Amino acid sequence: MDFPVTGRNEGGFADLAPGLKLDCALWQTVAPVRDPQTDALDDTYLEPWLSEVAASGRSVRAVLGYCAGSVFAGVLAEKIGARQVTVPRVVLFDPELVDVPTVHLQFGRVIGNMTTVLTTGEIVELSGAAEKLAAQSGVAPGVFAAGLYAAFRPIGTSALQRAGLDEGYAGELVQLVGSFMSYLATAAGLDPRPGWQGATVVTSASESSGLNRMRATPGVAPIEVADERRFEVEHRDLLRTPAIAETVAGFLAAGTGESA
Repeated sequence: MDFPVTGRNEGGFADLAPGLKLDCALWQTVAPVRDPQTDALDDTYLEPWLSEVAASGRSVRAVLGYCAGSVFAGVLAEKIGARQVTVPRVVLFDPELVDVPTVHLQFGRVIGNMTTVLTTGEIVELSGAAEKLAAQSGVAPGVFAAGLYAAFRPIGTSALQRAGLDEGYAGELVQLVGSFMSYLATAAGLDPRPGWQGATVVTSASESSGLNRMRATPGVAPIEVADERRFEVEHRDLLRTPAIAETVAGFLAAGTGESA
């Protein structure tokens, strides 16, 4: 489970997969198109993934999650486990519970990836809007994500069209940002911790990521996992480090089933 996009600096499951050398199918999820301002961001978000698994007739051996995608991995493993004989193994890479700071950080990365099309004034305006929203007392992650998208949509559309993209393609890219905000907002409303209790967690050396961050954040309840393996690599390199692929392959090879 991940939200892969072209051009990001983190490794993805496409980097990890060749090193797993498994004798089963590997499915990568694609986040549904959603608008955080208008769409319901609840358990119905999971239905396209669950329906596809059910329609395949396959038994799921394991569910893997990276960063905020680990929330969906934990919840999906529980739901899939209720529909088949065995509960899938859960392997998480720097799992994150999504909160306002998480959404704020990820929105900042989106803006950072658009510095070639956004003007300095637009970046300042978007950053200021995000700071103002984040400063609101008790703002929920879903409300925050919707507010960020509302601020971004007109500015991003204008910037992309100014850069020479036609209206349709510019709209698709702006919609992608909305889908990412929806992905984060939905994750914020799910409780993956029951699904995480039996998980194997791969932890990086990055203090601001995964269990490292949650353990250092006041008010976050202890996160229970079955096993944790630490590697001296940065968060962005977890899914493209050969030693990690080899370790995860060992976890998965011990399981049985027709697909991972």
